[in-house]
Amino acid sequence: MEPAAEPRRRLHHHHAHAQFLQQQRRVQPGQAGADHDHFRIEATPRLCAPQATRQHPRTGQRGSTGQKPPARSAPDPLRRCHVYCPGHLGIPVFRILILPTRTWSPGSPVEFAPWTGMNPTPAAGSAVHSEVFDRAPGAFSYISRRIALRRRWRMPEQALPGKPRHLSMDAGGYSRRRFIGSGAGALALAGLPAAARAVTNYKGHDVIVVGAGLSGLYAACILQEQGLDVLTLEGRNRIGGRVYTLMDVPGKPEAGGEWMGANYARMIDTANRLGLEMLGPDEASDIREWCYRIRGEYILASDWESHPLNPTEGDDRRILPHRMLFELSHKNNPLSGQPLDAWITPEFARFDIPQTHYLKEYLGFDDETIRLMNVVIHTDHMDNTSALHEMRRYAVGEFNASRALAMAGQPAWVQIKGGNSNLPEAMAASLDNPVELNKTVYAFEDKGNEVTVHCMDGTRYTARQVICSTPWPVLRKVKFTPRLPARMERAIDEIDYGTSIQVHFLLKKNFWELDEMPGSMWTDEPFERFGVHHRGPNGEATSAVAFINGNEAYKYDFMSDEQVSEYTMRELERVRPSLKGALEPIGIQSCHREVHGGGDWVFWRPGQVGQFAAHMREAHGNIHFAGEHTALMERGMEGAFESGERAAVDALLRS
Repeated sequence: MEPAAEPRRRLHHHHAHAQFLQQQRRVQPGQAGADHDHFRIEATPRLCAPQATRQHPRTGQRGSTGQKPPARSAPDPLRRCHVYCPGHLGIPVFRILILPTRTWSPGSPVEFAPWTGMNPTPAAGSAVHSEVFDRAPGAFSYISRRIALRRRWRMPEQALPGKPRHLSMDAGGYSRRRFIGSGAGALALAGLPAAARAVTNYKGHDVIVVGAGLSGLYAACILQEQGLDVLTLEGRNRIGGRVYTLMDVPGKPEAGGEWMGANYARMIDTANRLGLEMLGPDEASDIREWCYRIRGEYILASDWESHPLNPTEGDDRRILPHRMLFELSHKNNPLSGQPLDAWITPEFARFDIPQTHYLKEYLGFDDETIRLMNVVIHTDHMDNTSALHEMRRYAVGEFNASRALAMAGQPAWVQIKGGNSNLPEAMAASLDNPVELNKTVYAFEDKGNEVTVHCMDGTRYTARQVICSTPWPVLRKVKFTPRLPARMERAIDEIDYGTSIQVHFLLKKNFWELDEMPGSMWTDEPFERFGVHHRGPNGEATSAVAFINGNEAYKYDFMSDEQVSEYTMRELERVRPSLKGALEPIGIQSCHREVHGGGDWVFWRPGQVGQFAAHMREAHGNIHFAGEHTALMERGMEGAFESGERAAVDALLRS
């Protein structure tokens, strides 16, 4: 039997709802859809086509356009999922609960709550692509004036774990009974276990989620909330994917996703619902003032504007080197002020060109300016990066800034108290099915009525549908039966992730007191950036990290982990003698060096946006794809949440 629904409780007064909608300039008193009981979404064309012309893809019925919906009984609490509308540039912010499965019918009311910033109140405010609305148009005809909240997330019985873990992205045998795992990745087909060892799981599941990063976990949570039987497989021996807190390092620095912006609505909402506390930049004190080393010369921030090595002109001379990539690339950005999915539209296809060409021909920057901007590029090189990729990055950053300004008194960036890894761990602990770690997936076999997932340890799992959040560089090694469409195969083969490597150190002394310069450095040396973490109780320095990314990171692939640490420490001591005797290597972290990682973020080469961007979310039979690389609106960790939400909706509509 399904559990009884928890009683509704009203979060906001009816008039507060009306005032919120009026402020968003979408629904005014007396307009169609603003009757006594319900408000109708007055969505922009980019978000939702007119309901009168839309047809539900399964029932063939058309959505309601302005008539009051029929009375309904209380909806099944296990038949809900969350969809978010953006609050950017005048578009209203809603948290929408839809009923997309068996209990759904056209014109069913949906419920909303305004985004309230980073308060504990369940909230929303991020972006969803129009394709989600296209799948169930009738579900978006009305918004109930009455907001209900049910407790859908189950907290773990025990406190969140703080067990120290190895620095490797695989956490040294770390496991927990109710944490799920991600079958991100696969090895080559050689060396498979003997057929006699193969074991099929004891029962089929509704959905198998392959990947316990943020996208896979969020999809699993949504699907379980809808009453589906969900199993998640993890190739590593830990959960979290590219979110990874170094719990055994003083100050618990982040070795993966670090900051949640004001636009990370799904992620912040999930953390709030799981009862996790968040810290703003002042509380999560970290890297502070930088000094710069360019062409062998140290430069203080106060001297940069007038320094002869500053290659820029006019007001641009005030932009410090570590901000040049962001601020100069964003000048006259064609995507500024556009919907967040505009980057894939034909209107902007002319910018699917090398970033260096765009910076020179459109913005007029010289080679030295571009060289300094390239130091921290999150691809392999600007020559090999689409200008649209960088434009999109800065448009999303602008969106975050607009959200931060709209939330007066709230921090623009936050972290999870105790480490960001606590979020995926808590999400995993809320799932019913136990953890399946060390499940490296090497093949998917879609038989039409079910999908069999093959793992390297000889186990097989079956489900009616699969959500695959495996990074694409890793997915190149995975076999699909039947084969993927040609365009999808090309995309998987050709699209890459950014490269980076972090080298972590313990600090033995405050070396910056010897040379009277800031401890953190931004350089054009082989180690690129060196940051001192100030995460002690009173802001004391706790550890340090050298962070190398882009083209400079490739040479480290020829070194062992020990050689990487030794080489980096020698280079640091060479350029800054005060560091001698100050560092003790801890280890390295690099997503692109480990078998289940593939790299940092997806990046688009010139011409790839037009070829592939609109097709990366297409299902292959009963297999759906998630992961930050499939997000259209957001990037980074919130992009992972966006993609998991979209994949979960896809699976629900086919269930």
